[in-house]
Amino acid sequence: MSGTVRPGPTGFEDLYDRHWKYVWRLCLTMMKNEADAEDCAEDVFVKVLTGDFAFNDETHEKKWLAVTAMNLCKDRLRAASLRAASDIDEEPDIAAPEENGGDILEAVQALPEKYRHVVWLFYYEGYQADEIAQMLDRPPSTVRNQLRDARERLKKVLGDDGYGD
Repeated sequence: MSGTVRPGPTGFEDLYDRHWKYVWRLCLTMMKNEADAEDCAEDVFVKVLTGDFAFNDETHEKKWLAVTAMNLCKDRLRAASLRAASDIDEEPDIAAPEENGGDILEAVQALPEKYRHVVWLFYYEGYQADEIAQMLDRPPSTVRNQLRDARERLKKVLGDDGYGD
């Protein structure tokens, strides 16, 4: 795509069709259950629909959607932790995408937030460390160190056979 993309009535539908699954999967990794992931993903698209945003291209769209989704999920998780009366003992309902190994996805979702975000964006969404650093407003060296630390944690959980480095 070239030029500026403004999500108007048909533009929004195209944007939604292109990116719904991407945004939902990102929300699922953070929220750890389908219902909350769907709510957060819908909120992202409501922001697009009700805002006056202009995207330069599809890459700009994806980056904006990713950052917005992560921020909305963080806000929702922070609010839930403040209530403290939530059902913490409830087991999360995780439906792993078929193209990803279930054990690996569960291990990634169990990582602390700072690792989970960079692993998801790097391995599942294909962003480079410098792009992730820009999206998360972190130094590139921090992102590379978090990727390294996350790989070590995953190796401990999954073993060398399950991780396949």
